[in-house]
Amino acid sequence: MSSAAGVSRLGVADDIFWRTHHGMGIPIAMQGLWRFDATLTAADLELPHRTLAAGPLTRRVVRRRVWPARNHFAAGAALTPVYVEPEPLAPGTITQWADGRGDIDLDITHGPVWELSLAHLETGGSVVSLLCSHVVADAESLIRAAAMAVDESGATMPALALPTFGDDARDAVSQLRIAVGGVARSVWRGVRDPAHRAELFAAARRPASPQVPKPRGFDLWREPTAIFSIDSGTWNAAARRHGGTPNTLFTALIGELVLQIRGSGPAQLAVPVSYGGEGANTLTAASIDVASIDECRDLPLLRDRARAAFTDAGAGRGMGPPAGMPEEALGVIGNRAAHALVPDPGSRDGLASNMGDLDGLLTMLSGHRGRAIAARSVHPHLTAAKSAETRCSVSGWAATAGGDVTICIGIPDPTVAHDADLRELINKVLGHWDLTADHW
Repeated sequence: MSSAAGVSRLGVADDIFWRTHHGMGIPIAMQGLWRFDATLTAADLELPHRTLAAGPLTRRVVRRRVWPARNHFAAGAALTPVYVEPEPLAPGTITQWADGRGDIDLDITHGPVWELSLAHLETGGSVVSLLCSHVVADAESLIRAAAMAVDESGATMPALALPTFGDDARDAVSQLRIAVGGVARSVWRGVRDPAHRAELFAAARRPASPQVPKPRGFDLWREPTAIFSIDSGTWNAAARRHGGTPNTLFTALIGELVLQIRGSGPAQLAVPVSYGGEGANTLTAASIDVASIDECRDLPLLRDRARAAFTDAGAGRGMGPPAGMPEEALGVIGNRAAHALVPDPGSRDGLASNMGDLDGLLTMLSGHRGRAIAARSVHPHLTAAKSAETRCSVSGWAATAGGDVTICIGIPDPTVAHDADLRELINKVLGHWDLTADHW
């Protein structure tokens, strides 16, 4: 989001994820994974690394000098070289390796804010990871950056100007005018409209902790994760057979996993909605309610609810600040107050984010065609105690490429103790649809 010429300021969602780097909310990063049959070398990653270094991911955040001006992006983030895993990965350990790369420290103030890494497989082939801070990119922005990495001439980022004190002062006045005016309109509407007034009171009473308590877990607990592929033709046929779409089937999978973990409903699922644009992040998401596992298995029902939820999100009734408050208010009220108002951005009890068809990105590296792509969010160094700060129990991502649907699942909920428990649960849920997972 820009202000004065050449100055790129953080948007509302960017700022929310910036706060997670400073202890407010669970840490979050984005990770893309490319799997290849070919044995790649570090030299194959030199061009992508160079173009990524010149591209929009290589930004750091500079704090505002005048309240409530927005923080701004600046060039000059430190870089790390390509990381090459010294030993080949044993079969079935790609996910474990990807988790390890997702646990590295990213520094949004100085850099590095992203890492490119490579591992070879004992059975032949390679896997590449691109990790970045959620401040500089959401999943869609990460994929755009990866697409540019194949073309050095197309990856250069416009020069980022540094704002003057006057620029900051003007931005502060603009943000204050928008926030105060929007809050005043929302309060005035509450005076006249009982339903809106109830929404305002509900927002004021919003609990700081998740609605569903989570178990304490054990000291060495880490977030269970899974990455698996399913033949896209088989996946699509299962969806059609049950009266749904591939995306509805994915939503059903995430919904049932939430309810299996929680033991009962109801549950809300966040389904991100893209309306285009060049920003790093967006708050736009649809919210779908499911009350039971039977509802999750009713794909026509889920499809109807999804249509209604997408309409609400497009009309601005998505998952931003409550009661029609302007998003700019979050930047005015201070970081800790903003975190209290929107403590868990973009998620509900479950997250179902479908990236769609990414087949065109399989040839990203030196002409080598990959066999599969995975994209997901990761939570570096997440502990059982920290997981209590989000109500989300299942984070799910899907991407289609190379004839497969590849799904990533993360469980920021100590109810599930180990990766093996998660794989067993996934296999159980997929069994209802006569589907079998090929776990990475």
